[in-house]
Amino acid sequence: MVRGHSVDITGLLSGSHQVMQVEDEVPIDSFDGIVFGRPARVRLRLRPADGDLEVQGSVDAHAAGVCDACLAPIEFDVQGNVDERLDLSPGGSADPFGDSNVLVGDRLDVADLAQQVVLSALPMGVRCSTECKGLCPACGADLNAGACSHT
Repeated sequence: MVRGHSVDITGLLSGSHQVMQVEDEVPIDSFDGIVFGRPARVRLRLRPADGDLEVQGSVDAHAAGVCDACLAPIEFDVQGNVDERLDLSPGGSADPFGDSNVLVGDRLDVADLAQQVVLSALPMGVRCSTECKGLCPACGADLNAGACSHT
C-alpha cells in the first residue's frame, strides 16, 4: 500500500553505484492499543547491491499506551534498525508477505517500511516500570499505591 511517503529509486536501478540518503517523517498507525501521536523519524541509506536494493538506517517513534500490569498511562520510545536487502528482480515484490513488499514498481514505500520496522520493534508487553506490582486480582486496587486488604 502506497501511503504518500515513497521514494523514486529509478536512479539506483540504472546500474550506477549511487547512494541515496532518505530522511522523512511518516505517521505510524495505531496498533493493539498503542498510539503514535507524532510522526516517526526515518533515516535511510539506499544503494544497489548485486541486483538488490540495500536499505540501512533507523526509524524512531514515540508511543503511548497503558501499562499491561497496572493500566497506568505510559509513553515510551521505539527504535528500530533497518538492514535489509530487497529483491529488485521483476516479480520480486509481488508477494505482499515477501521481503520486498515495500517496493512498488520503481518506488520504495517509506511509510510502509517504517510501519513494519516500528511494529516489529514493539515489546511483547509494556510496563510503566520494572518494579510495577500491577493490580490486585481480587479487588483491582493499584498495588503500586500500597497494599490492599487482599495482599
